[in-house]
Amino acid sequence: MSNTFNLTRFIRLFKKHTLEHAKTYLLSTSVLAGIIAIALALFAFTNEGRLAVQIQAIAFIDILPVAGSIFTSLVFADLGDKRKANQVLTLPASHLEKFLVTWIYSFVIYQLLFIGVFYLVDWIIIGISHPPINDPNKMINILDLEQRAYMAFIVYAIFHGFTLLGAIFFEKLHFIKTAFIFFIYILVFTVINTPMLQFIIGKSELRSAVFQQFSFTDNKRGWDIWATDNMNHTTLIVFAIAVIILWLSAFFRLKEKEI
Repeated sequence: MSNTFNLTRFIRLFKKHTLEHAKTYLLSTSVLAGIIAIALALFAFTNEGRLAVQIQAIAFIDILPVAGSIFTSLVFADLGDKRKANQVLTLPASHLEKFLVTWIYSFVIYQLLFIGVFYLVDWIIIGISHPPINDPNKMINILDLEQRAYMAFIVYAIFHGFTLLGAIFFEKLHFIKTAFIFFIYILVFTVINTPMLQFIIGKSELRSAVFQQFSFTDNKRGWDIWATDNMNHTTLIVFAIAVIILWLSAFFRLKEKEI
């Protein structure tokens, strides 16, 4: 039997994790549904019953990563308690199997569950809202690139990798400490972004947000520079590599805790 990964042992571990945390996950799902319902109902109520597709996309993009990050920060909470940590660390399963169980729940199952809950709540809110007859509500289509709901999955991948590493790295206050470090990184990127572009482009009157298009003035004419499709693809590849590095870092950090 392999000490790294054994399918039978992994399935047993997955079942054990599911049975032990089923009630917590069901309660968390109910809370998630409530948050989505409040957000969508509030949007519809303050807009005469209208629930535009763009508003639904904003709710989808905002709630999925934030709620998922909070959930992910708790998946290794037992490691912060010495008594519970001993039980987790001495469990007869490999490092990889323990990591994969939490990864599947916090990344794969969470997103599938979120999509299902979001569509169910969205369908209910649209059904009970009463917009003007000439402006009916339509449900969001997360596969429609123009609605940009797919951004939620990209953002969550980064958030998940960062939060998962923090959940293993920190023993107490996982989410708060991880969020603090994350926002420090964002602040640094925001501060150096414009000066760096000004140096590269050679224009002092330049405005830009992180990972967005930038604008500058030349001979009293305004110019907006957007990334090409190839550059966008390169950015996605860089993001994917960063996420994989974060996941690998979290895995090896877990191995260190078990040594």
